[in-house]
Amino acid sequence: MTAGDFYRIEFRIQNSVQKYYLIREIFSDAKKFSASRLITSGTPPTRTEVNRCASLYGFDLELKCIAKAAKYRAESFSYDQYDDTDAVFELERFRLLLARRLQLSAEDHTAEYIASCTGVTFTSAEVSKLFADGTIPRGKTLPEVNLVQNIANAVKMRDGRLISVSRIYKLSSVLSANLDKALLSADLRPVLEKRTAEFSAKIKAGFYPFEQCLLLYSDLQEGIADDPVLLEEIYASQLAGFGYVLFPSNAPSFEEAVSFVRSVNPILEREVRRLNEEMFRVKAGGKQKQLELF
Repeated sequence: MTAGDFYRIEFRIQNSVQKYYLIREIFSDAKKFSASRLITSGTPPTRTEVNRCASLYGFDLELKCIAKAAKYRAESFSYDQYDDTDAVFELERFRLLLARRLQLSAEDHTAEYIASCTGVTFTSAEVSKLFADGTIPRGKTLPEVNLVQNIANAVKMRDGRLISVSRIYKLSSVLSANLDKALLSADLRPVLEKRTAEFSAKIKAGFYPFEQCLLLYSDLQEGIADDPVLLEEIYASQLAGFGYVLFPSNAPSFEEAVSFVRSVNPILEREVRRLNEEMFRVKAGGKQKQLELF
C-alpha cells in the first residue's frame, strides 16, 4: 500500500479563513467513513507539513474511521440471539483491524489454522515447513501427514461464497482422502439442504453474519459430530468469507468469541500503528516517504 491509498487534503472556509485538513477515508458496506485533522490555516500546507501531520495523527484517524464503520455495522444488522451492540462493535473492530494487518502471509495463516484443527499434531511451523520443502517432522505417521494435506486442500476451496450442500459433501471427500474414515452420510442431505437454505436466507435478509455462522455451527454439530474436522472447516470457511479469519477452528461460544477479540484488538491496534509509522519513517541517510495526494 502507498500513502496515497490512505489520505487526501481538503480545505474549508471557516470565519473567512481557509483551513487545510488531512482526511482519512475507508469504505465499508458501500458507505464511506472519514475522519479529519487540521494541518494548517491560511496558506496551503507544504509536503513536509502534510507528511508530519500524517505521521503524528494518521493512526488516530485510522482508528476513528474504524470505530465509525464498526458502530454502523453493529447497529445495522438484525439478530436472532446476540443483539449486544457493544459486543458486536468489538467483533467488527476486530474484522476491520484484521483487514489492515499485513504481517502474516496467506501461507502463514493457513499454517496457523491447520495446526489448530482437531486431530492435527503438527505445529504451525511444522506445517509451514512441510509445504515449503516437504519436510516431515520426526515421528509423524502417514495418516497425520495426510490429514494436514487434506485440510490444506480444503482451505484452497474457499471462495467466499455461502455454504451449499454440494460444497459440504465435496469437503467431506477432500478431508477423508487417504484416511480410514467414512464419508458424510447421504441420509443427512435433506437436513443439510434445509439448514443451509435457512442460513443463506438469513444472510440475505441482513442478519449478523458472525452470529449466523455460529448458529450454523451449533445446528450442524448433531449431524456431523463424528467428523469435527469437517464441521470446523465449514465454520471457518464461512467466517473467512465474511472477514473473520483468525478465530480458533473449533467454534467458541459467543461470549468466548467476544472475550477473544477484546484480548486481540489491542495487539492489532499496535500493528496498525506500526504500519502507519513505517509509511512515514525517515530512514538514516534517506528521504521521508512522500504522501501522494488524490
